[in-house]
Amino acid sequence: MPLNDTSAILVLTPVSCLIPLIPPDFIDDLLARTDIVEIIEARVSLKRTGQNYSGLCPFHTEKTPSFSVSAEKQFYYCFGCQATGSAIKFVMEFDRLDFIPAVELLAARAGLVVPQDRNQESSEKQQKRKSIYNVLEQSSVFYRDQLRQHTSRNIAVDYLKSRGLTGEIARDFGLGFAPPGWDNLYSLLAKTNHERQLLIDAGMVIKKDQVENDGNIDDEKIYDRFRDRIMFPIRDLRGRVIAFGGRIVGDGKPKYLNSPETSVFHKSRELYGLYEARKRNRKLDNLLVVEGYMDVVALAQHEVNNSVATLGTATTSEHLDRIFRAVPTVTFCFDGDTAGKNAAWKALLVSLAHMKDGRSARFLFVPDGEDPDSLIRAEGKDQFDWRLDRALHLPDFFFEKLQADVGNDSLDGKAQLSNVAMPLIMKIPGGVFRELMIVKLSEITNLSPEKLMELAGISDDFHAGLSPDPRSAEIPPPPPEGWDGYSPDEYEDHYEDYSDDIGQESSELANRAISLLLRQPELVDQHAEEEYGKFESAVGCRLLFEIIRTIYAEEVRSPVLLLAKYQDRAEFSHLKQLAEQEQLLDVADLPDEYRGVIFRLERKLQEESQTMLKRPLLTKSFADLTDDEKQQLRDMTSGKSS
Repeated sequence: MPLNDTSAILVLTPVSCLIPLIPPDFIDDLLARTDIVEIIEARVSLKRTGQNYSGLCPFHTEKTPSFSVSAEKQFYYCFGCQATGSAIKFVMEFDRLDFIPAVELLAARAGLVVPQDRNQESSEKQQKRKSIYNVLEQSSVFYRDQLRQHTSRNIAVDYLKSRGLTGEIARDFGLGFAPPGWDNLYSLLAKTNHERQLLIDAGMVIKKDQVENDGNIDDEKIYDRFRDRIMFPIRDLRGRVIAFGGRIVGDGKPKYLNSPETSVFHKSRELYGLYEARKRNRKLDNLLVVEGYMDVVALAQHEVNNSVATLGTATTSEHLDRIFRAVPTVTFCFDGDTAGKNAAWKALLVSLAHMKDGRSARFLFVPDGEDPDSLIRAEGKDQFDWRLDRALHLPDFFFEKLQADVGNDSLDGKAQLSNVAMPLIMKIPGGVFRELMIVKLSEITNLSPEKLMELAGISDDFHAGLSPDPRSAEIPPPPPEGWDGYSPDEYEDHYEDYSDDIGQESSELANRAISLLLRQPELVDQHAEEEYGKFESAVGCRLLFEIIRTIYAEEVRSPVLLLAKYQDRAEFSHLKQLAEQEQLLDVADLPDEYRGVIFRLERKLQEESQTMLKRPLLTKSFADLTDDEKQQLRDMTSGKSS
């Protein structure tokens, strides 16, 4: 059974009878947009082992890792218990969800809406999509073979060598050659009318009806779309070929030719090189957006393995959705001429609505007459990395561009700048980043944030994107009866952490970890003792840390004895409730559950810490800030500080 066969994925689910309720093409698209490694890594600790990732299986007890996740095939498999499946199957089994809730969970994460019309797609249509994928893969194999074997291959090979590319990089990106001639691919793959139609539907050949020839009418003419071109296969996140880009060899036009839109290819949301970038560097934290296929391949040749390219279109909102699901930071790389600056500005405008807290966008402009390909070949990777490190952050480019267009030297200029900038800033989702942008504009125009909002006709309070000042808010209700995890002074010092639910999720995770330890204290050995030190000063985690310390210090391995240690303390009632919580897991599943809880708790504490660091300065008006505080805001606005 092929591992990349969508139908095979679905059959593996124990509730396959429910599958017809959701169109298979939606499932196919969902899996294409979902990275199984990310899904599993958020729940299970994984380590890279060659091309795959491994860890302790979450579905049975083991001490030696036998659980393997394939990023390439988007499947997991356990050599111990033979558990296997797709991302949907994993979420169903790990999170104990039925099929439809699991699909809905992954869909929400991918920014998709599960179709309400859940009529089953015809088997004919399903088969057609599979056949199109197969035709595209066959075409890719044909082009790769032609690059190695065709009598005209030298012109393509010589061109690739002139751009500094090796055979290895050509192999990794699946580069090929569409030889001269009108029907090379068509003659090979279209043996029947059905195969001919598949080639048309896949965008690989063009049908021209009713061609006039010397006064006579031909029924039709069919010919290869790509001829005499170096071929770049475009892959989805699962590595399937969904389209092609072709670069002319010689001086013909157009220089680059892309596949048309098909049932499996939508260029407004696809990014060339994203599959390869994720495959070559799983721990991606940023993506570099360049303009062309060759730029992506050339950068990878010089070990810049995080570049992608839009497919002949400007950056779209769908592109950014895909980018920010993969990484928190994007760098746009454009030419430094007027056209490049305009393209960058358009990308910035599209980016504004996606700039949630924790995300950043930067802009790198290469010297006139250069592109990333030529630049890295001329300067080398170290110099290119130096340029990347000095790319303009979105706020810097934003205000630089507007000040150049409008000016701010006069009162009229400052007024016009505020009128132009404020509506754009308000496109940014509410949060710290938007407030920092307003602060930056306030500094430039010498107008208070409140005045800027007023002049722009925006009634929202300046701090609307943040939680209300916690010191002016009603103190939240006290902890559960019997809970005495904090002294009154500690509670006063940290009550602001409860605003906007800061600390709530980490507290819930800490309680879950405590509940598991009260059932099986030896679970503490799933992590080294020193790894728990980060919980000692974390709000909401202090009781957890104390229990862990008690287990280690007093070597308590009995649930009864552990709970008895707190019998005379105020926390006893709370702990008793946690100990009595119904456990839906088998004993054998507890170690994996505990590791997952601790992993998520660590991540949540890190997120909360970063959020809290940004807030104190925004409770003051800009005029009341000291010079040091103003500089901190400038640094935060420029992305120099978290």
